[in-house]
Amino acid sequence: MAEVVPVWPRHLFQASQQPTKILFVCFGRGPLADVEISAARFGLPSLELAARVDVREHRRDVKPGWFESWWGEAFGSIAQRDLAASLPFLTHSDVCFTLGLSLPDQADLAPLQTVWGLSRWLCARGANVVLDVHAFRYRTRAEVEALSFDEADVARDVKIVLETEPTQNGLHLMHTRGLCKVARPELLSFIRPEDEAAVGRLMSQVARTLMEGAAAEQIRLRVADGVELVTSPGTEQALVASLGLEAGVLLGRSDGESLAGITRFVSEP
Repeated sequence: MAEVVPVWPRHLFQASQQPTKILFVCFGRGPLADVEISAARFGLPSLELAARVDVREHRRDVKPGWFESWWGEAFGSIAQRDLAASLPFLTHSDVCFTLGLSLPDQADLAPLQTVWGLSRWLCARGANVVLDVHAFRYRTRAEVEALSFDEADVARDVKIVLETEPTQNGLHLMHTRGLCKVARPELLSFIRPEDEAAVGRLMSQVARTLMEGAAAEQIRLRVADGVELVTSPGTEQALVASLGLEAGVLLGRSDGESLAGITRFVSEP
C-alpha cells in the first residue's frame, strides 16, 4: 500500500476571496536526470494535485533575456545576498522549470506542500537552485535538502522585509512576502529601524496565524496590557502595487498609536 503523506492542516480556516498563488523556479544544468516521482520521498500529499501544477521547462539558449533576468534587474541583489558564493549555480544554469499553481483558497496547505514536493523532486534530478518567487527567496539544493517539510513553517515560507528608505513620517515600511501562497494579504507596518526585531517577531506570529487559515480582518494580537495589534484594510494601494504584492493589510495598534517604540512592550524570545 502506498504511504499516505499527511497534509499540512489549517486549524483556523475561514475561506477568503483571495486566490492561492504559488510560483517557484528551479534552475540547473541540463539534461536533468530521470528520477521517478515518489509521493513518500518528496512529500506529495496528492499526485492528482501535483498533476494540476503548471510545470514548464525553459532553456537559456531559447530565451536568454528572460532567463538571465532571474539574476538581474529586481532579483539581482536578492540572488547575490541569498546565494553568496553559490551564485554561480544560478548564473551558470542553462535550464529552468517554472512551477505555477493558482487555486481558490483551500482548507489545507496541500497546494504549497505540493509545489515544494515537486521542487524537491527537481532537486533530486539535479536542479541546483530553487527560487520562491513570491517570497523573493533563493535557496541552493543543499539548503532545500536541509529544510524540514514535516509541517507548515512560516519561517520557511514567509519573508519579512524592512525597506531601507523611510516611507511615512520618517518611519520605515516592514512587510511580509509570501502570504499570497496561502491566499492571505501581506502584512505592512511602519516602524523605526530599532524596533525591527520586536515587530518582526510580532509580524511572524500574525503570519503564522494567517497560514493556519485565520481571516485577515479578524486578527487581534495582545502585546501587553492595553497594547494590541490589529489589521485594517490597506490604504496604501499604490505602495502595495509598487512592491509587486498581490494584496496587503496594515498591521498596527488598535488604539491608533504609532508602532514606534513598541519594543519596550515585547518580551525577548
